[in-house]
Amino acid sequence: MFTDDVIIFSKAHLPTLQIIRSTLKKFYQVAGLRANPDKSQIVCGGCSSHLQEQCLELTGYREGCLPMRYLGVPIIASKLSKLERHILVEKIIGKMKQRYTRNLSFAGRAQLINTVVFGMYGFWISIFILPQEVIDKLNQPCRNFLWGGVYRI
Repeated sequence: MFTDDVIIFSKAHLPTLQIIRSTLKKFYQVAGLRANPDKSQIVCGGCSSHLQEQCLELTGYREGCLPMRYLGVPIIASKLSKLERHILVEKIIGKMKQRYTRNLSFAGRAQLINTVVFGMYGFWISIFILPQEVIDKLNQPCRNFLWGGVYRI
């Protein structure tokens, strides 16, 4: 759960979904916040198509599929692929490639790495177990950027 974004995991079990629906209705009555059916979706896995249709009908949400993104993070049913790990590394390193970083002092570069780069890294590592190769691919450019102001890999 993050501010007004929620992801709920449940069995594809109609009584359980009824309880979730009832809880969300009570939450709406108390807080005035309601799930937007246009933005809400259900992703089913390992259940029959008949049960899946019943779940969709009960909730009124549309069918979703994996992978999907939640708060900028891919929600997947397996480990991160090489492509996804590469995109993550490029996204983090991209913060050092911004135009304004060219004229930063040593202290400014250190601050950028500590707050922005390691903040993004910390966010991702709290969700996924990142392989050592990703850590190595991030350490070298950060070290080069900190000491030389360049971000070459």
